[in-house]
Amino acid sequence: METTIHGALLAMLAGCIFSDVKWRRIPNFLCLGIALLGLAETALDTPGATFGRLLISGALFVGGLALHQKKILGGGDIKLLAALSIFLAPIELRLFILLTLIAGGFVGLFYMGLGWLRRLRDKDAPLVSNVPYALAIVVGFMFIRPMFLGEFIPRIGH
Repeated sequence: METTIHGALLAMLAGCIFSDVKWRRIPNFLCLGIALLGLAETALDTPGATFGRLLISGALFVGGLALHQKKILGGGDIKLLAALSIFLAPIELRLFILLTLIAGGFVGLFYMGLGWLRRLRDKDAPLVSNVPYALAIVVGFMFIRPMFLGEFIPRIGH
């Protein structure tokens, strides 16, 4: 059952990244699907933790709304962070946020580089527009839970 949940999660995360890079939007149905998968996995692995993880996810969502109002994070990014937090134990949450911020720095630098290249052709082009942050969120999550990928990547030499 876990392999099914992890496979569906990886497919949905790929969809989030694709959609965010292409259209700068993360669809609600993907975030809801990820949250439901997180609830299913938590209910299977640690049923007693389900309510606590929902509370933490809700608090992260509400806290993220303040960042959204200040135009720091997009609404889809907040929904994705909250949905993925359901998969994580509370102790893992700080590391998830830190790794997401670090990955976001690299994504931001990449898009700033693209802006500089655009500026070489068009001096009026913006240096940086909005940055698709789903990639950074997913990278931060995968550093915490690399076993999701390990189930689907063939092992060389085994």
